[in-house]
Amino acid sequence: ITGAGSIATIASNSEQSNAADDIIWKTGKSPIIPGQKPKEKGDVKGTRKDPSFLRSISDCKTKCENGYGPDGLSRSASECLSSCQDICCTTYEQCTFAITPR
Repeated sequence: ITGAGSIATIASNSEQSNAADDIIWKTGKSPIIPGQKPKEKGDVKGTRKDPSFLRSISDCKTKCENGYGPDGLSRSASECLSSCQDICCTTYEQCTFAITPR
């Protein structure tokens, strides 16, 4: 027995798939969505230069370096940056660029 809720779910899924078919994906770039305004030139939200992303990476790295790893030893900066990037990233660009310690 199916209810009206399952019919509504099927209808909304088909609408989502039609909208998803219009999106143009290019490797390493954000998707081009028809009808969406292009980003402003200075807008860095979602990029690797996003201040909130950099702040969260910095906080995570500090906590990681001051703590101890599972083996009881402190972790190196590169180990911390790698794990913090996985924790803090919210977009493809943030998750895939190579962070190198200074």
